[in-house]
Amino acid sequence: MPVRSDSSASSPALELLREETRRYVRGYRSASLCAGLTVRGEHHVLPLRGEGTPPAENALYFLGTLTQVFTGSLLSLLAEGGRARLDMPLSEVIPRPLLPDPDAGTVTLEQLARHTSGMPYLPPNLNVAAANPEDPFGHYSANLFGDFLRSYHPDSLPPRPTSPSLLGMGVLGHALSRRAGLNYGHALRDWLFTPLKLTDTSMRVTDELAPRLLPGHSARGKKLAPWTFPALPGAAGLHSTVPDLLRFLDACLGGGGGDEALSKSLKRTWDSGAAPGMGLGWSLSQFQGHTIAWSSSVMGGYVGFMGLAPAANAGVVLLSDTAWSWFSAFRNRVPLEAPGFALLSRLLAESGAR
Repeated sequence: MPVRSDSSASSPALELLREETRRYVRGYRSASLCAGLTVRGEHHVLPLRGEGTPPAENALYFLGTLTQVFTGSLLSLLAEGGRARLDMPLSEVIPRPLLPDPDAGTVTLEQLARHTSGMPYLPPNLNVAAANPEDPFGHYSANLFGDFLRSYHPDSLPPRPTSPSLLGMGVLGHALSRRAGLNYGHALRDWLFTPLKLTDTSMRVTDELAPRLLPGHSARGKKLAPWTFPALPGAAGLHSTVPDLLRFLDACLGGGGGDEALSKSLKRTWDSGAAPGMGLGWSLSQFQGHTIAWSSSVMGGYVGFMGLAPAANAGVVLLSDTAWSWFSAFRNRVPLEAPGFALLSRLLAESGAR
């Protein structure tokens, strides 16, 4: 598919990217931002940096909680393939000795994906073992995860009001691994990455990918150690590039490379009849009378945004190697959300979507 990526070139799409990200680039001058649009299957990639050399268009970033969109997609793919059901309770997936509480066993895979399971945001036993403050989840082992499952007793039965849960998505990733018969990263590779040719998307940064990985930074430009999620990969563990994510968004919009079953499964993650709130890993909102699906992340020295505007047959990807400022954190505003939403709004308006 056509790709335009010369940051010095001028086209309506590249100018749109430049215009809507200008404020972010000015505010985070040392950040390496890679911005991308897919519009009716045509890709536009614009690397940007306020000071210094912009990143390569295929620079590799840590995705943080954008990973959860892929976890929701894996659920839909396994359901389409007969390996799982959206209404499958954990009692049918996780052995009783590991998840003994009967109420906990009623939590369904769909409730985990839509954040209505009632599970806490973080594991209650996260701080039981000594943690490395530079990698706050790296110490959270399979043994600690098992301790949580064995001791989990919900306060009330699900479904509960929507409440984001990093832990819940980690549990979902674990459950899907069991249904696929593979570890989480290999399940995604076989069910999603290989069919879509997402060759730069991976849990593990291989020797081949390592030279393109941008390290995360604080808002003041300090290089930060990478965050790892050994027991909760379904919550936040993937790495990817803007071109790969644009191909993924195309598939979510129905362009699955001729694989109708794959396209159908990915479309279900955001178009499942749910009211605005949560899809399968996506947040759902209404813009100009149309549904948009989106996800954002700020974690481990990286910030990211992905969004779909199905009525415009368009999507947005924004990835940066620099964490939010103290001011943004205080106001709980993920820096790339504002330009991401602005781009989706412009794409809807310019498409004439009705």
